[in-house]
Amino acid sequence: MSPLLSPESPELDDAHFALLAHYAKHLGRAPKAIRFATNAGDRRSRQKGHGMEMLELRAYQASDDLRHIDWRVTARTGQAHTRLYAQENDHQRLLLLDLSSSAYFGTRHTFISTRLIQLAGIIAWRSKQQGDTLSYRLTYGSEEHASNKSGTLSSLLSQLKEASHLEHRTNESRPDSIWSNTLLTNKMHNKDVIILTDKQTWSDSEESTLMQLAKHNSVHWIQIIDSNVYNLPAGQYQMADRHGVKQVNISKHSMQQAKIDFFEQNALMRKKLAAFGIRHQLFDITESPEKIARYLLSQGALH
Repeated sequence: MSPLLSPESPELDDAHFALLAHYAKHLGRAPKAIRFATNAGDRRSRQKGHGMEMLELRAYQASDDLRHIDWRVTARTGQAHTRLYAQENDHQRLLLLDLSSSAYFGTRHTFISTRLIQLAGIIAWRSKQQGDTLSYRLTYGSEEHASNKSGTLSSLLSQLKEASHLEHRTNESRPDSIWSNTLLTNKMHNKDVIILTDKQTWSDSEESTLMQLAKHNSVHWIQIIDSNVYNLPAGQYQMADRHGVKQVNISKHSMQQAKIDFFEQNALMRKKLAAFGIRHQLFDITESPEKIARYLLSQGALH
């Protein structure tokens, strides 16, 4: 099986993060309609400038830059023609990764925490490869790391590797949401914000902050679940959480009720996010981080 889909250990090492660089590089390109979207909040436009993407070829005008004359077409037609390029703006991105102790769990392939960390790694590498500016905030266990400076890829990858360690599931999850109580999000405008978290609820004050974040930015919310957990046969299981290893008795009824409760809560969360204009997407852990990254690419959250 692919080491990307099912790594040898949920605790990722340097070699695995190096592998993520390869997948980030070969994601492909965002659809042209996304790259040149004109909707409010999009940062790349069809405004003509000096980027790398050619928009059109037209007859030369006095104000045109001589460097952009297409000499082949000029020679063929006998009339000077100029290549016009799309103006490429600086792409700024904020990555918010928030792992609860419950995220360090999985029944197949790997843990939810590991899949989210893999995706964060691909986002980090892709931003570096595209020359985009990436700010980030990570919270897991009792740890918190944040940066809005450039050239922090090595630090970010080191912190992501640390976040994959299972010891963090023994710590109490942070009570506040990752977008709250931080200057990093309070003054954020006109950016692509990618939220990776397994949490479903937040307080009223956090909701107000989230609305403001979505008002001024394009927010993408990625959730990963292990749907197989609701298909386990009835019986007794040995599970580990922040309280240690324990025996858990699961009946068919309790499993069905847990599934109903989860998806009802998720539907409520999704409705709220949609009302704020936040794009929420649910993935199963059987889906590779590369596939999820391609989804973000298709939505314009990556370039």
